[in-house]
Amino acid sequence: MKHLEFKNKYKKLLVCGKKKSTIRKKCYVKEGEEVFVHCGGKIIGKAKIIKVEEKNLDKIDDAIAKEEGFNNKEELIKEIRNIYGNIEKVYLIKFEFEPFEKPILPEEMYYGSEDLIEIAKKSLKNLELDEKEKYILNLFLECGSLKKTAIKLGGVWERKKVRDLLRKCFKMLKEKNLI
Repeated sequence: MKHLEFKNKYKKLLVCGKKKSTIRKKCYVKEGEEVFVHCGGKIIGKAKIIKVEEKNLDKIDDAIAKEEGFNNKEELIKEIRNIYGNIEKVYLIKFEFEPFEKPILPEEMYYGSEDLIEIAKKSLKNLELDEKEKYILNLFLECGSLKKTAIKLGGVWERKKVRDLLRKCFKMLKEKNLI
């Protein structure tokens, strides 16, 4: 399942239902999909994508800002520019959010009790990996987090590459009874 990630400051707005949309520079979700919602390093629920719409930033209005949890369009546009810089086109993603009773650590969901650092170390030592995979795992070990690794790879949206590689390695290590 895909993921939507939010800064921790949006958690209360998500949980209480005030935040019903998000604006992104890139879009990788489609209408009708269900995604996990991350906030503050934990998976706090699921969301169903209701609508995805490409918009010019100058078409953002107060109604959209309110769905985002902001008071007005000026506040929202300021936040967008703080995050993405001087861009003109964005994707408006509307969703229905369903919080989990208890947040889940992503590692628990995908890797059981295994530590991601140990997965990376064991993979580099025991698996046949290509140079790009080795580079990503070594970068992960150097950075110590998915987010920091993704940023060094080009941006937070690169987390999927890191996650997918760690999941692949976890599966291969399990098949070889190395974890």
